[in-house]
Amino acid sequence: MRLLGNILWFILGGWLLFITYALAAVIFFPMFLPLWRLALYSAWPFGRDVISQSKLEKYREVSGKEVETSKGTQTLRNASGIFNILWLITFGWILALLHFFSAIGNLVLFFLIVTIPNIPGHWKLMPVALMPFNKVVLPSELVEEVRTQISRSKHNL
Repeated sequence: MRLLGNILWFILGGWLLFITYALAAVIFFPMFLPLWRLALYSAWPFGRDVISQSKLEKYREVSGKEVETSKGTQTLRNASGIFNILWLITFGWILALLHFFSAIGNLVLFFLIVTIPNIPGHWKLMPVALMPFNKVVLPSELVEEVRTQISRSKHNL
């Protein structure tokens, strides 16, 4: 089902999103690799989800795995805040609006039925489009496990 959703997504405009993200990755060359991962995610979003790096580290702490946060990691995390602001000013708002209007367009065309799964896909990509740095793309099952473990640790279950 994910494969079919990804194929329909790509045909109905995922390729355009991929090109836009790839162009932004080339322009923001120092941060090419994380943006390229998001470009691939925007082309094939079903079956994968995005989680913040801080939640992933919290999961590692809760699950008992060692977490090494070096000074380089802290510096990169601080710099990613600046990169997020620069991204938001340049490409972020454009891509978020593109996702918003695409979701609305798919909602208007709901009678075609094939556009219905694309609506939550665009809503899922909107926050990533606004602030993509310090985000990790993982399989949906793993992201759900991370969220469940963090929730259990908060409630001491």
